Amino acid sequence: MSKAYVETTILTNLLLKPGSKKQAAAQAALSRYESSLLPVYAIKEWKAGPLDHYAYVHEKLVVTRSLADTIGAINALHPLNPYKKSTSLEALEAAARLDTAEPQAGEDYRSRDEENADRYRLALASLIIRSWRRRRKVTNQTIHDLECYTEAEPTIAKDGLFDLKPQRCERDRECCLAEALKRRPDLLKALRDAIPETSTRNEDRQRRKVLKQLINTPNSPGLKSR
Repeated sequence: MSKAYVETTILTNLLLKPGSKKQAAAQAALSRYESSLLPVYAIKEWKAGPLDHYAYVHEKLVVTRSLADTIGAINALHPLNPYKKSTSLEALEAAARLDTAEPQAGEDYRSRDEENADRYRLALASLIIRSWRRRRKVTNQTIHDLECYTEAEPTIAKDGLFDLKPQRCERDRECCLAEALKRRPDLLKALRDAIPETSTRNEDRQRRKVLKQLINTPNSPGLKSR
């Protein structure tokens, strides 16, 4: 039986990019396999990364009450974090695709900009909540549960902002995947070598650091959950 293991990028395309070419490509790719498997670690990374960036755009729409100012905030994001900027722009694209409702009569907006911000906010809030509830339904099976991670549903606080905590594992224990990883040093070295030493991405540096620790000190209990 052919199997596909779904990682964070594919999960993001399936859940957060409705009506896009990337969603269609991800769906087509999965259809070629008899079985699709989703590791819980991919859910964890998706929530801490792409879903968090979508919540960031939602937050800006809530706080600024302006679509123009939200776009300005995204354009002003630090250049060393290009992924957050690109994902935030994709969040606006998703909101635009979902915002098909007619303007409601009687709504009291100061400007068209404020009205657009509110409509995009509602579209994003719906997408974030719906995508979380569908996360375990896009594949045939969800595998490799993380004992040190709690899958808590995103909630909207009284201030109108999303609370996505927890996004990380419990920090007072060793990562529950550490033991299994240490049993395959050959794969650990292959993963380490696949990450360029010259990469300036913080994510790459952190991955190389953890992989180096697993390779050099396999008997050390110091690999904490993250």
